[in-house]
Amino acid sequence: MQLQPGDERYVTLDGALKTPLSLLFVVLFFMRGYVAWIISLTFVEDRTRLLKFFYTNTEQFGLALLVGAPALFILILVTQVKTEIAPWVSSSFRLVPLLLWFSWIVDGVLLLSLISNLWPTFSLVKAILLFGWFMAAWMLLFSRHLKRFNALIVNS
Repeated sequence: MQLQPGDERYVTLDGALKTPLSLLFVVLFFMRGYVAWIISLTFVEDRTRLLKFFYTNTEQFGLALLVGAPALFILILVTQVKTEIAPWVSSSFRLVPLLLWFSWIVDGVLLLSLISNLWPTFSLVKAILLFGWFMAAWMLLFSRHLKRFNALIVNS
């Protein structure tokens, strides 16, 4: 790992890289379908009733799981970042920006589907999801910490 002047804010005292909060936000935002699925598993009476609260049809739930799959892979990769980074982790991190943008685009299709199903009505939850979608794009485009984190892992 080749540190440059100014990179000390991205590294902990023991030499490990700090995980960017923007990456954690984006990954957890994209994994909300898995969170809804896990919560629905705990609802004993009718597991599909809770999912129908979030998604109007099964295709939307499938899209939510598709959005979360690359994010789950990225979360596993982030857990493997230590002071010594394994070669497979640094080579896999080359795909992270592409996977995040893929999830972002598919999530846009999902949000468009969710909003268009109940178009004339306003929903605060859907407005918050749309705001989170725009925030994820902003973080993917302009987060210096996220870009430097990725570059340090790929070049290690």
